[in-house]
Amino acid sequence: MKRGIISLAVLCAFSQTAQATNWLQLENNEPPGSRNTAHFWGFIQPELVHNEGNAVAGIVAPPQLTHYNGQDSINNLVGPDFSHQNAVQVFRARPGVRGIMPGTDGKINYFLLAELGYNGITVVKQNPNSFRYAPAITDATISVNLPATRLRVGIGRLPLGEEAMQGEPAMNYANLTNVSDQLLNERFVNPYYSGRQEVPMLGVPSTQVNLNPAYTNAIPALSLQRACAGGAGIPGPGTYCMGALNDKPVGAFRDMGIEAYDWIDKGKWEYSYALMVSDGNGLDIANNGNYDISGRIQASYIFGGSGAFRQDASAYAWYQDGRRNYAGTDYSRVREGVGAKYMDHGLRIGGEYIKAAGMIYYGVIAPFLDVGGAAFEPVDQMMLASSNTADGYYVDMGYKFAPKWEADIRYDTLDKLKNSAYDERLVSTVTYGAQYFYSKNLRFLVNYEIRKASVPNPLSYLQSPVALQAAQRTQLTDASIIAGSIGNRIDIACTYTF
Repeated sequence: MKRGIISLAVLCAFSQTAQATNWLQLENNEPPGSRNTAHFWGFIQPELVHNEGNAVAGIVAPPQLTHYNGQDSINNLVGPDFSHQNAVQVFRARPGVRGIMPGTDGKINYFLLAELGYNGITVVKQNPNSFRYAPAITDATISVNLPATRLRVGIGRLPLGEEAMQGEPAMNYANLTNVSDQLLNERFVNPYYSGRQEVPMLGVPSTQVNLNPAYTNAIPALSLQRACAGGAGIPGPGTYCMGALNDKPVGAFRDMGIEAYDWIDKGKWEYSYALMVSDGNGLDIANNGNYDISGRIQASYIFGGSGAFRQDASAYAWYQDGRRNYAGTDYSRVREGVGAKYMDHGLRIGGEYIKAAGMIYYGVIAPFLDVGGAAFEPVDQMMLASSNTADGYYVDMGYKFAPKWEADIRYDTLDKLKNSAYDERLVSTVTYGAQYFYSKNLRFLVNYEIRKASVPNPLSYLQSPVALQAAQRTQLTDASIIAGSIGNRIDIACTYTF
């Protein structure tokens, strides 16, 4: 631990000056009057992470899951590769260039940003227990300032919730809230099968598993794995399997598309809007034939100041609607939310409510690194049905009690699969934080997260047919044991821009 803190301090030892601005201008536009055709900039965020969780113990059935007794759940491991309980790593490292297109009199701007850090953008799965690292482009846009509006084309941020819009160098916490990360930071899965029993569903799969509906209803539960392996009149391996692999970068709240946006000043009031049509593939340029429509409106009363930390009171609402293709079938994916924030005289208060319907990423099942042998092979599960629902919210408060010091506290909660008592899972986190602003461009941060997870309906198996109750009771018991092993987490990080 001591060596990790020293390493982190060394990584944070150097910095240069950076200029912040509002989110739309930061991402899309150069400051008014700028003639800069090429401005190189970026930021880096090294971090130390320490998990306090315990290894899982007490699972007695089924035999394929008992192999994970004595192992740490991935909830107690450090992402993106989940290989250690503690780690020092460069979480984000994003160099970029931005400016005005020469000869356009400031009417056309460009923005380019890459990710070199170690996170869900650059580290993706090759199989359930193997990862590869690949730097990525997170933003590549051209913005055109027209008389009636502004247009942006390329890969850029979607107009969604506040955490999705907020520039990473200005984040007040080391980690996103559960609700923003799991419902808005999209995961992309593909069918997967290796010949082992990938999904520990005890022969009692949810009615919304990763299987084409034509086969979900036609194949008995206990035959699903054999069906995935191929057979008479049944697709072969990797076609219609319960197993799935999250083998692409996270969406990072970005997509390829075209966006119309602008902001209008009326005295101390500012009104802004954004409407974007995008292809629904996140940072992957490939088109899937479907399109998302995302929009956001906001009204702000400005007390003073400017940039990312201006003093204002704002209220906003946003909506996203699209479809995703899985195993040859299109599924609905809807997200929406409302929120408000206040910042003045060193006090920050904010909150947001987010709701999801349709496709919802459920997580890694079983939530461990693969131990091989006769154990269940962990795979990613995406719930597909349009009847799926999830929601959550967060409330946040910070106070800058001294010129260089700020205290923060945040509560966030996420309720997944509320429509299915058997599948429903609830997670919540209280985060205590402190920030030290060493200089305009260098900031240190410490967070302590108190994390809880639970199975809200442990007796829901009683609502199932008698033939399924024993297996479902075992699965809910196992889920509760794993949830109970989740521990608190400490993050020490710094952010500097150049």
